[in-house]
Amino acid sequence: MGTSSLAGEGKTTTISNIACVMTESNKKVLLIDLDLRKPAIHKQFKISNKKGITDLLLNKDEFKNYTNDVYPGLDVITAGNIPPNPSELLNSNSIKELINELSKSYDYILLDTPPIILVSDPITIASYSDAVVLTIAYSETEKEIAKKSIDSLLRVNANIIGTILNKVPVTKQNKYYYNYY
Repeated sequence: MGTSSLAGEGKTTTISNIACVMTESNKKVLLIDLDLRKPAIHKQFKISNKKGITDLLLNKDEFKNYTNDVYPGLDVITAGNIPPNPSELLNSNSIKELINELSKSYDYILLDTPPIILVSDPITIASYSDAVVLTIAYSETEKEIAKKSIDSLLRVNANIIGTILNKVPVTKQNKYYYNYY
C-alpha cells in the first residue's frame, strides 16, 4: 500500500513508478486505485476511469473485465465510479476477499490510497495490507504531521516497510555527475 500524510506529496506518482519498476523482475504486478474520493491512477496512465474497483465490487463481476494492461507485466484497476460510501466499501469483506482472489493471479498487488490525515480509509486499508510505504514531501510535510501519520498506521499494526522522501531539490552540490564519459 502506498500513501502519504497529505494531498500533493506525490504518492500516486510514487506507487505508479514502483509498480513499473517491479515488472522489470518479470513479475506480474497489479496496481489498484483505492482512493475512492479523489482517484488519480487513471490520469497517471491516461486510461478511462469509467469502470473500476467500485463497479467490480458492486457488480460482483469477473475481475479481468476491469483490468487495464498498461505496461508489460503491469495491470491497473482504476477506482471507477465514486461510491456514496467509500469507507464502508473499503472496510467490507468483499474487498478483502477480492484482494485474496487477485493474489492468486499476481505476484504483487499495489494499492494507491488517500492521504492519511484527510480520511480514515488508508488506516482501514493498512489493516489488511502486507506492507505500507509512506511518501513524504521534502520541505512540505511538517514533522508532526508525518509522526501523526506513522502513529495512526502503527495503531492498526501496519507493517511500515519504508518511507520515500519525495520532491527533494536537485542542486549542483548534491547531484551525481558522470563527467568522465
